[in-house]
Amino acid sequence: MPDALLFKANVFQALSHPTRIAIVEALRDGELPAGVIVERLGLEQANASQHFSVLRSKNILISRKEGNQVFYAVRDP
Repeated sequence: MPDALLFKANVFQALSHPTRIAIVEALRDGELPAGVIVERLGLEQANASQHFSVLRSKNILISRKEGNQVFYAVRDP
């Protein structure tokens, strides 16, 4: 199977959950701290962390740490 198809399958798999789609949409206008995303979407911290992990593992999100905050952004807007 061509690499492009595998890449697309991974993206679609990562976006198969409504919460993960909402996270990506929240980041549409740029980087946000995790706490802001959690608050805006009304998520539990532990649940949000799992979704962030899936999105990072599929190379959809990138993260950076500043002090005690983690900021997320869409890798390729």
